[in-house]
Amino acid sequence: MKTNSVHFKNLISTFSMMGILLSAPAIFGQTPNSANQDEPTKRELKFPKNNFKINLSSLAFKNYSLYYERSLSRKISFSAGYRTMPSNNLGQLPLIKMLNDKINGGMNTEDNPIDDINRMTASGNAYTGEFRFYSGKKPGARGFYISLYGRYATFDHDYDYRFTENNDNTISIPIKSKVTGTGIGFSLGKQLLIAKRVTLDVSYIGGHYGKLSGTSQGPANLNSLSNTDRQTLKDDLDNILVINKKSFLTTTVNDQGIAAKINGPFAGVRMGISLGIAF
Repeated sequence: MKTNSVHFKNLISTFSMMGILLSAPAIFGQTPNSANQDEPTKRELKFPKNNFKINLSSLAFKNYSLYYERSLSRKISFSAGYRTMPSNNLGQLPLIKMLNDKINGGMNTEDNPIDDINRMTASGNAYTGEFRFYSGKKPGARGFYISLYGRYATFDHDYDYRFTENNDNTISIPIKSKVTGTGIGFSLGKQLLIAKRVTLDVSYIGGHYGKLSGTSQGPANLNSLSNTDRQTLKDDLDNILVINKKSFLTTTVNDQGIAAKINGPFAGVRMGISLGIAF
């Protein structure tokens, strides 16, 4: 009986060991598979939440435009932008020169608008706050987007205005303007993660609309102007900023020069290409 009992116990031990050995691959095999299934999910969630960008298109106008974008949720972000333009002769901007070369062969004639532009200098700053809403399955600030933004801008303009009297005498009036604009708008575009830490932001089309206001001063000795010439000068200046036959510039002419108030629409188009570093 003892012998049979021993054999019976050995048989049970053998089956138990076989059961453990057979079940071990399934038990240990499930652990890596479970980890592999979770790994892509964890890796997908680790997308860069910060993006620092420079607008390459604005360089054609000698503007330096920088943006910082921060993801607020999986597909929503907020962006803060700053653009500055040092004082530049507008006629010397690369894009203006290229257009003048193509249209007028680079010649500056009396009837050529470039002659007026060459006597203008401008500088300014702009501040932009923007919410973006991205589409697509991939997490993070990438894919097609629609944005809502607000913009506040300041501009300084210098213009050497030339006025010809009835007796063909030309008077130079240096006009200085300070203008501010506030507006809201939207844009459509697409942002791509073209490398592990490099983004490409293409703004297809957009625009903003708001209010523009400011003042202009042009000190000059205008004692010699006749009443007719003064009215002609006022009419000429008032017609500088006309939209749909409505003038948004109100000018006063006296012996000491000219003064003007600007009160009109602040409108602009937004397109461009930006390159960024995500982190």
